[in-house]
Amino acid sequence: MKEEKLQKLYEKYKLNENLIIARTARKTIRYIEKNTENFPNKYNVLKTRIIDSCYDILKYIYKANIKQDIEDKKEIVVNIQMLNFYLEESYRKHLISEKKLISYTNHLIEIDKMTKSWFKYETIK
Repeated sequence: MKEEKLQKLYEKYKLNENLIIARTARKTIRYIEKNTENFPNKYNVLKTRIIDSCYDILKYIYKANIKQDIEDKKEIVVNIQMLNFYLEESYRKHLISEKKLISYTNHLIEIDKMTKSWFKYETIK
């Protein structure tokens, strides 16, 4: 029921989601967020930083698309690197499995490659 309401709201207020990189980032955010829900309270700061980095990546994707600013694209790459560090720390502290770490890293590599292709495209223009 709740999912149906969310879907209806999404369809009603659907953003023009033409950016493949934004769709990929949104999918990655949902995946990481779902899998960090069960972090012990002891690691709330790490969990918060992971989630904040995810949302920052998406925010800078949208900003870079609107403003066409190279600095926003650099922020995407910086946040990807920081998120990868936080995920490695989560693995080191046995909060996520090696399999999850590899999966998350592959998602981040995909977004990183898309961002760097975007860099090249903008410099050629």
